[in-house]
Amino acid sequence: MTPKHPLPILIFLVCTLLFAGQAYAQTLTIAIGNYPPYSGEKLKGQGLIPQVIRAAFAQHNIRVDFQFMPWARSFMEAKKGLYDASAYWYCTESRQEYFSCSTALYEESAVFFFNKSNPIPVWNTLEELENYRIGATRGYSYTDEFWRLAKSGELDVSIMTRDEQNFSMLLKGRIDLFPIGLLPGMYLLEQNYRNEKGALNYLPKPLLTGTLHLLFLKNQPTSMRLQSIFNDGLAKIKQSGEYQAILAKFHEDKHTKQPNNAP
Repeated sequence: MTPKHPLPILIFLVCTLLFAGQAYAQTLTIAIGNYPPYSGEKLKGQGLIPQVIRAAFAQHNIRVDFQFMPWARSFMEAKKGLYDASAYWYCTESRQEYFSCSTALYEESAVFFFNKSNPIPVWNTLEELENYRIGATRGYSYTDEFWRLAKSGELDVSIMTRDEQNFSMLLKGRIDLFPIGLLPGMYLLEQNYRNEKGALNYLPKPLLTGTLHLLFLKNQPTSMRLQSIFNDGLAKIKQSGEYQAILAKFHEDKHTKQPNNAP
């Protein structure tokens, strides 16, 4: 049976679809760097951290578009106000001068990798590493003390653009130590240095153990609102179990497991 008033019904359906499409009308652009398996433009879901951030903002019907670039550039461009936020960083004092930090996204430990042919004794203070050549990656946090000692010359630190450069230098004996997040370091060795990874190990004492945060520029008029929305969304996905499910799926991935040579 043909409806008596097909046109009003059609208009109603079109309007319904339009309003439904507006549920995710707001899109945020967030600057981020590649740091597999936590984040990566070509990773499934672009990595753990983007999945958590998307899920948190989705609680408030906000879509997120991640723009991948070198870490130092991502920080500087976010500092200029070119992005809605910058992901993801340790909430250091120097960063808090310009940014406000979200609730913690994840906890990470960074350790010193070394070449087994040049064993390094367990250290207690960074000053004890003054006689070793240390590689660092541009744009990374490490610790304020690490950079202070590097700047003063008390630590011999050479800065590279990419983690791969530092691992290659470590394998060739051109540096003695390279600090990097434990899980990203293991992942990178498994992916890019499968035949050589057995030559490397890491010191048990971490350089740092800290939490990762989303940064919002303080002088942006929308920052505080977005930070509040994000923190609320993150709390909701933790309460619902979605956050835990994302982490569980992440750790089930065979590519995030540590290789057998890990101590």
